[in-house]
Amino acid sequence: MKHLVHGLAAVLVLALVSGCATTRTHMSLDVPSPGSAVVSGGKPVVIDAIHDVRIFEADPDDPSTPSLKKGASYALDATQRKQAIARKRGGFGKAFGDILLTPGENVETVTRKLLTNAFASRGYSVVDAASAPADAPHVSVDIRQFWAWFTPGFWSASIEAKLDTLLKIDSPQGHRQVTVKGYGHNSIQVAREANWQLAYQRAFEDYLKQFGDAANNNGL
Repeated sequence: MKHLVHGLAAVLVLALVSGCATTRTHMSLDVPSPGSAVVSGGKPVVIDAIHDVRIFEADPDDPSTPSLKKGASYALDATQRKQAIARKRGGFGKAFGDILLTPGENVETVTRKLLTNAFASRGYSVVDAASAPADAPHVSVDIRQFWAWFTPGFWSASIEAKLDTLLKIDSPQGHRQVTVKGYGHNSIQVAREANWQLAYQRAFEDYLKQFGDAANNNGL
């Protein structure tokens, strides 16, 4: 019984201290550096466009599905939804407030930074279309998943973050479609901002690794 009471208390604490769980908050995300393999003046590549194609649901059963806090004062248009990156939940899993990227950033801009570093790790330099040579690969990207969520537990909880992108690459060698994903997990006691950021940091690091594997398999 003593352990049960302590466990319930822990769940309640998680619910109470999960960073203003009932409100909307903003958060920044740092993209990891591409590592020591980067060379200056690398092969040019153009990232033409990045599109957020995530689908938001009102009351999803799966917390990994993007959703937003209800209410007219919290409504977001299509442009504003690009800032949404997570949904906060209470100690018993009830969905509360959401987390948006800080103004000026959205999932498309962060993904562009991430891909710029991913290409740099392969010896590429991202350039604009106007200055690119005719044989430079051109890439367009669909963001199919860019989301983090909180899962309560009896003694501890977790925050998970997932990325899923479809890269459509056009080059003199032809057209290819490459899927690159990333996953981050963080076991926590308190769902404060730094713990959300750590889950995303791990997802970004995994994404860079998965990009390297995909690049090897697709001649990049």
